[in-house]
Amino acid sequence: MSLSVSAAAARAAVPVAADLGVACAEPVVLADGANVIVHLSPSPVVAKVAASTTAVRADVAAWLQRELEVAHFLTRSGAPVLAPSCEVPATVHHGHGHVMSFWTYLEPSGAALPDESTVGSMLRDLHAALRSYPDPLPVLAPLGDIPAFLARPQTLLSAADESALAKAFTRLTANLPPASYAGQALHGDAGAGNLMAAGSRWVWHDFEDTCSGPAAWDLAALTATRRLDSSRVLAAYGDPIDAGQLHSCQQLRLLHLTVWYALYAERLPECRQRAAELLATWRTPLP
Repeated sequence: MSLSVSAAAARAAVPVAADLGVACAEPVVLADGANVIVHLSPSPVVAKVAASTTAVRADVAAWLQRELEVAHFLTRSGAPVLAPSCEVPATVHHGHGHVMSFWTYLEPSGAALPDESTVGSMLRDLHAALRSYPDPLPVLAPLGDIPAFLARPQTLLSAADESALAKAFTRLTANLPPASYAGQALHGDAGAGNLMAAGSRWVWHDFEDTCSGPAAWDLAALTATRRLDSSRVLAAYGDPIDAGQLHSCQQLRLLHLTVWYALYAERLPECRQRAAELLATWRTPLP
């Protein structure tokens, strides 16, 4: 019987880590989605192994390498971020058919999400730290996932749904003209779920989607969800944001999320209901 994606990723991470001097007695899968996250217990090291990302990103190693470099820069700057592992070289590693990077294991200190004041002010501070990032980053790189997904053979989407998503992408990107792309280095996926409580503080993690663009792209991840009061997030962020640009980014973030849940649903049955709910929102165009 073939291994599941998560089991295969964990099995691949162990010997790669061992070759780098990291011992693992019991790999523990912490999450499975775009990537499989594996704690190489008892070592204080986590492997991030590319999984669903390989379906829409031609060079997943480049994305993982950018993530390491941005996180390393922010760690040296004193920003509250999950740091690359100091046990192994901070570069992408290949082995047993998988691409992976290695990170410091932090014991979570709670499951609750941060409040609006916390996420708004922390994103403002993160953007301030990222303004001095010295290397160029691709502009709004995550948007490329959408046409890449739609170019694949579809197993769960109807032809009508595929057409609706393609039309929405064309319409929404036209509403965000290239001149509005100007900005700075961004987290790229700055939702509240990418803040983790560790000890007495919150830390940012999952910078794989790091890119350059308008601050509204990161803010859209926090304000396009019903779990948070967007007005309070924006008040805590403090810096002025163009309302029209934010609205366009919110809709593009929702479209991006729809595509990713459709991708998850191909191999994770527990994601199929949420994928169907998101797809349904595009059958009637959003205002």
